[in-house]
Amino acid sequence: MTSTVVRPDQEQRAPQRARWRVPTATAAVAGLLAVLGWAIAVGSGPTTPAAVGLREAGLLVEWGGPVITLAARIAAVGTVGTLLFAAVLLPAGAGQLAPQARRAVSTASAWALAWALATSLGGLLTVSRLVGVAPTALDGSSVRVFLLDTGAGRAVLLVTAITAGLAVAARPGTGRGGARLLLAGALAALVVPVVLSGHSSAAEDHLVAMTTLAVHVVAASLWVGGLGALLRYGRATPAAAGRYSAVALWCFGATAVSGVLAAGVVLGGAGAVVAALGTGYGVLLLGKTLGLTVVGLLGWQHRRRTLPQLRAGQPGAFRRLAVVETAVLLATVALAVALAASPPPVAAGVGSATAAPAAPAAAADPMAGHDHGELSVGVLVDEDRFHVAGPVAAGSRVTVHNASGQPVTITADDGSFDVDVAAGTLLTFAAPDQPGQYAFSSRHSATYTDVLVVE
Repeated sequence: MTSTVVRPDQEQRAPQRARWRVPTATAAVAGLLAVLGWAIAVGSGPTTPAAVGLREAGLLVEWGGPVITLAARIAAVGTVGTLLFAAVLLPAGAGQLAPQARRAVSTASAWALAWALATSLGGLLTVSRLVGVAPTALDGSSVRVFLLDTGAGRAVLLVTAITAGLAVAARPGTGRGGARLLLAGALAALVVPVVLSGHSSAAEDHLVAMTTLAVHVVAASLWVGGLGALLRYGRATPAAAGRYSAVALWCFGATAVSGVLAAGVVLGGAGAVVAALGTGYGVLLLGKTLGLTVVGLLGWQHRRRTLPQLRAGQPGAFRRLAVVETAVLLATVALAVALAASPPPVAAGVGSATAAPAAPAAAADPMAGHDHGELSVGVLVDEDRFHVAGPVAAGSRVTVHNASGQPVTITADDGSFDVDVAAGTLLTFAAPDQPGQYAFSSRHSATYTDVLVVE
């Protein structure tokens, strides 16, 4: 009969890991929130006095929105990464998944559920911030208009439906083919908001902006999520690490190239990108670029040094470097959330108030745009006048928010549109199909006049 000798350091290893797990996770969350808070402050630019008639939803909504968005991004990355691990990084033969991959698929279900819940809550906070009231004071009409008549609202519905379906479908018994289908669904959920909302939807060349940003989001999520899943389920598996190294190299290139192209398209060209570097928006762009560069160097070290050590049975160096790489990538995700919530520089931003030559009064209007990143009010109504954000696409839905205490109408001089807007409501109407400048007024007050530019 043989006995196994356990060294004291082996006995203490598991308890020590458990003891440090909670403090480490707490420090990581605190660090991410600190990065997010700093980035939002930088991206918001100089503080301007609150405009009369423009209601604020409160600090809970103002700061809770970005935090929930960050939670949704992390849940999305977790979903994509665990499914990537099961479907690609650690496949098994005969249609069956290895034990690590089955655990990854089970975890993907929890990540997808968190993604769905965070998306739903984020949508509620978005419309609350847009209308300027607390979530508990929202009326059903505003929520309905947001969900059914705006791109951002439809994105919330679709992403919630897809991710909830993933949470139900992801089961430990899922085969390799099923894991790949689930991964395809998760990637589709990533792309939906890019297509329906965000800065890319307002860019002058929408198709190019949408495509480059979609590639950027997908590549970055595969990159970050795959590394996290590898650390959790396959950190001592040279085969999985080797597969991930190849995927990460492609993701690095796609993220870098698509990020540069997307910034140029959204801001309006290389010159506008250079000009934006002196703004808070530009600082966040530089921060993302620096993070990408650092992680690229760490990845090079992986391929050159730690992967050979891992194959030789020495996983320690790989784990340590991968932990640092993951931390940098998550900080970059926080910067990306703040960047998406920050309006592009006014001089470069397509669709900003300065792009409407027919409405010079709106160009200097601090209320124009009422920009909330993923959703902007096209026409804002206060107690004194209309405020038009800028040009809109022909045939698109124009969002109107009446923040005043009186009903108004949006009535075109040529009769092309005429809508009633009750006090304190949110609605949309269809822009004319033909480009041009459409003067409009309110039948209730001669002082309410402005021009809608249709491109």
